[in-house]
Amino acid sequence: MRTGGFPCRLIGCVRAFPVLDQKSMPALLAASALRTEHELAVHDYHHVKLADDRPFTPFQRPRPKPAGTA
Repeated sequence: MRTGGFPCRLIGCVRAFPVLDQKSMPALLAASALRTEHELAVHDYHHVKLADDRPFTPFQRPRPKPAGTA
């Protein structure tokens, strides 16, 4: 990330939550939690996670359809 942390997801809010140690997963999770707390407290924003697409695997072939189906 260019800011070194997590920006608020609301358009117009310039608040960012820095990750104090870029190599630390607990620091990453802490910055993410601070952003979520800010979004809930200040904006009443509840992030909705988008559906994940299945990852592309070049070795995975589609399954054949059962006989007798179109």
